[in-house]
This record gives sequence, C-alpha cells and structure tokens, in this order.
Amino acid sequence: MLGNERGCDLRYFFDITTGAQWGGAAVGIVRVERELARRARQHLGDDLTFSVYDLTRNRVVAVPDSIARDIIDGKIQIDFTPPARAASRVRRAARQRLRRAIMANPAAYHLSQRIRGRSFTREQILEIRAAELEKLRAKPSRNSARVDDIASGSARLDQQACILSGGLDWEFKNLRSLSALKKDHGFRYCAIVYDLIPVLYPHVIVPELLKILPAYFDDLLGIADGVMCISESTRKDWSNYCADRGGRSVPARVFPLGSDIEPISCGKSETTFPEPLQGKRFALYVATIEPRKNHRVLYEAWDACVSTGKLDPDRHRLVFVGRRGWSGSDLLGQISANPLTRDSIVILEHVSDELLRMLYKNSTVVLFPSFYEGYGLPLAEALTCGKPCVSSNAGALAEIGGDLVRWLHPKDTIGWAREISRCLNDAVYNETAAARVRAGYRPVSWDEAAQRFFSSLKGMAS
Repeated sequence: MLGNERGCDLRYFFDITTGAQWGGAAVGIVRVERELARRARQHLGDDLTFSVYDLTRNRVVAVPDSIARDIIDGKIQIDFTPPARAASRVRRAARQRLRRAIMANPAAYHLSQRIRGRSFTREQILEIRAAELEKLRAKPSRNSARVDDIASGSARLDQQACILSGGLDWEFKNLRSLSALKKDHGFRYCAIVYDLIPVLYPHVIVPELLKILPAYFDDLLGIADGVMCISESTRKDWSNYCADRGGRSVPARVFPLGSDIEPISCGKSETTFPEPLQGKRFALYVATIEPRKNHRVLYEAWDACVSTGKLDPDRHRLVFVGRRGWSGSDLLGQISANPLTRDSIVILEHVSDELLRMLYKNSTVVLFPSFYEGYGLPLAEALTCGKPCVSSNAGALAEIGGDLVRWLHPKDTIGWAREISRCLNDAVYNETAAARVRAGYRPVSWDEAAQRFFSSLKGMAS
C-alpha cells in the first residue's frame, strides 16, 4: 500500500517528465498526464510538488508551479542534456538552423542534395523537401529551458514522499536506477497502468517497443507501491500479471478517463473544415494507423461496399484521423492505389482539438474496430458528442457505452460493411441511434476523472 509506517500524510510529487519533453499535440498518455496535472493542486493542496525525473543524473527535481503550468500547457520543453555536453548541443542547434535556412530555398536545397550524391530528379528532391517542411510545420515551436535553470532544488524524498507518474516512463525513466534511489530514501511510487498489451498481445506492438516494454513492466512490479488503472479490464490484466510474475501483489484502483475535448477558443485562429469532406456523409475513425487499431477491416469493408454499389464514392467518405504508425505503409499504399478508395478514404494527420471537435460534430457515425484497448478514449469522446458508434468489443471497449454502442467482432468484415453502409444510407436508422446516445450516455469530464483519480489514490494511502 501507499501508506507509510508512521501513518503520516504523504507529500506528493506529481511527475510531468513526459510533458516536459513532448514536442507535439497532447494525445493519449500525454493528454492524461496534463489533464490530471492541471487539477492536481485542487485535490492535493499544499501536499503537492510538481517534479521531473532527470534520467542522465538519476535524480528527481522539484519544479515551481509557474514553470509547471507552462510545461502542462505545452509552452515549454525541458532540456536534460548534461552540462558537459552543452557544447555539442550548441553545435547541433547551429546545424539545425543551417538546415532550415537551406530548406527555405528550393534551389539551395536541390544543390545540397546533389552535393550529397543523391541521384533523384529535381522533382523528387523537391517532393522530399516539401515533406520535410510539412513535418517542421506540424511541430509547434516551443521555448526550451535547461533543467538546472528551472529546478527549485532536488525533491525532498523520504518515507513521507510519494511520486505519482502517468507518463511514458519506458522512454523517459530508468526504473531500475530509480528503484535504487527509492531504497536509499524510502519514498513511495505510484504509476498509471494504461494497458498490458505488450505482454498479452506482443504481435500487434511496434517491434522496437518489445525490446523495452516487457522489461518495463517487470521493473514497475519491483518499484510500485500501488498503481492506478484506466479500466476494470486493465486492473484485471495487472492483477493476473502480478500473480504470474511471482505472486507479488501491488494494489490497483480504477479511474475513468475524461472525454471532454477542449472547447474552441475565441482567441484561436478559425479552423477550416477539410474540403474533401464538405457536403459529404462520412464515417470517422480516430486512431494511430498501425496493426492493433485494425484499420484494415474498415478498408476492406469500405472497398466491398463501394464495389457493390452500397456506398457512393461521390457522396460518402471514410475518414482516418491519426498519425502514421508502424507497419502501415502497405495498407496506405493499397488505399492510395485502389481507384475505389483513393478519393473516398480521407487520411488526416496533425489534427488540432478544434478540428477534431468539428469532425466529431459533422460525422455521421464513429467507428472503433481496434483489436484491444486499455480504455478507448475516442469512443468515449464520440459518445460525449452524441454520435452513434460501432465498435469492437475487445478489451476495455465493452466498458464504454453499454447497449448504446453497436458491438462487432474486430474481424467481422461483413458486419462492419453492413453497419457502415446502413448508417451512411439510412438517415432514420442513424438518427434513432444518435438520439439514444444523446438521451442515455452520461459522459465523464476530466474534472470527474481527476476527482476519482485523486480520491482513489488517497484511499490506497490510508
């Protein structure tokens, strides 16, 4: 348990290391860390200190609230480069500035690539330049600060201290080193467990992560005094994992994720709705394009519907919102080469919260055919927006929406084709489903999610 031998109240160090090093839009785990961090002070009061973990020196650093707010809002990134490597960092930054300057001039970029011996045509090289520029534009500019400059001192770690971590710890922490630090100081450690897919379904995980994640869970089992799980399904998976790994029991509590999307701000520039979707009825799927998310079943169902005349490629669209993940190139190549799908399947990357809200609002139906999920936040977001949903019944997805969702097996291509074509063609059928969602679904806000999270956390500590 999180409690300590003296029975004293704990001091909590909310770890925001992932947000401190994240350079893109807050998605998935990053969003969870930030939403809980925004509400941490409200629930923990003066017992809270924000912190980051310095991997290079195996230390936990306290962060003042003013800096923490900028990290949480994505306005600043923290540079953990050791001082001894500062000169190298400066040289790297100079090279990056030079590269950007060359890229800004098409002729200079073309010449630089020819000097490097690239045998592409001018047109091919300029296509590469355009793709690289697009990636740069997709990365919002952020201020950077060195960890030594923002730190308010090393965190006071002792038996009354508890570190809360909900980020990408397998990337930004060394749990074995942190465990040694824990032995020296006696602090408590609590982490969020999102899923155990790398252990249960390794065949649908990025191969590079298979070298990291199974070892991470073993290390987490050794250091954790308690875990917070995002679904009952994940809690059961965690309990089974503990039993299978020698029987050490690490307490676990469940909290839901919030599904409210950030409202459109009047201060932000107007968001343009994508031209290929204007005036169309479309089905929407929000997920990284990778094997576990099972976009292929939707592609095959869509292809079958268009080829048999059940869907009209001039009036209907299938929309994939998400970055291109691992092992998706074959599927994306088929979509772009297939005359029946290259114009009717629309792929959108780097989508802002404002545009995502518009896509949910204007979609006809939202789909979620994933093979396994620890939660399924896009499904909850779609239901919150009052949209009819068709989902896989795998993992924790079945915990969201109950009988308001139409459940299908993730490999039931015929079933997916039937539901997609019916939703897009039968307005009465689709609106009846939407009305049931609007009347019956009770969304969980991030305020409620945080309340459940911190009350459950304190419950483990008592």
